Amino acid sequence: MEVSNPKLGRQDWLNAALDTFMAKGIEAVKVDAIAKSLQITRGSFYWHFKNLDDLLNAIVQEWQAVNTEAVMHQVEAEGGIPSQRLLHLFKIAAEDDDRLEKAMRIWAIHDIRAAAAIERVDRQRLAYLQHLFLQIGFSPTDAEVRAQVAYSVRLGWFIMALPTTRSKRLTEIQLVHTILTQQS
Repeated sequence: MEVSNPKLGRQDWLNAALDTFMAKGIEAVKVDAIAKSLQITRGSFYWHFKNLDDLLNAIVQEWQAVNTEAVMHQVEAEGGIPSQRLLHLFKIAAEDDDRLEKAMRIWAIHDIRAAAAIERVDRQRLAYLQHLFLQIGFSPTDAEVRAQVAYSVRLGWFIMALPTTRSKRLTEIQLVHTILTQQS
């Protein structure tokens, strides 16, 4: 029997929506389905979200906050010289399970809101990478190209979805870092 659970908050609903989104795609993100997964009625949903569209906006915001802003803050908090921060960023990216990133990019194929978010976040990520390469000492043009190559490698890994081990991926990360940070 489904009951109302007043202890469930906005983040609980959002987490359940994210789980559904990553497992089944955006088409499966429905208020009734999420309520059923939480084993509650859908009434409390409307205490936290105006409607489904509000929840979808929250998914976009959560993706940007967790997969971009929090990562950049973590890299900066770790500190170190720019090349160390870049390597730390590469390692964080390599250890991400990519499910949310994949789900967002699939959604963006058919949805203007998701596509706009992808474009905005891609620009934000590229700007951060370029900033790190500038701090390493590369010219603006070289920094921009290296940022694009680094980001393309990152996207390519999860698009190819080739089986790998953590050890192999970390070795690849180190090699990519070495190649991209070499100065002539």
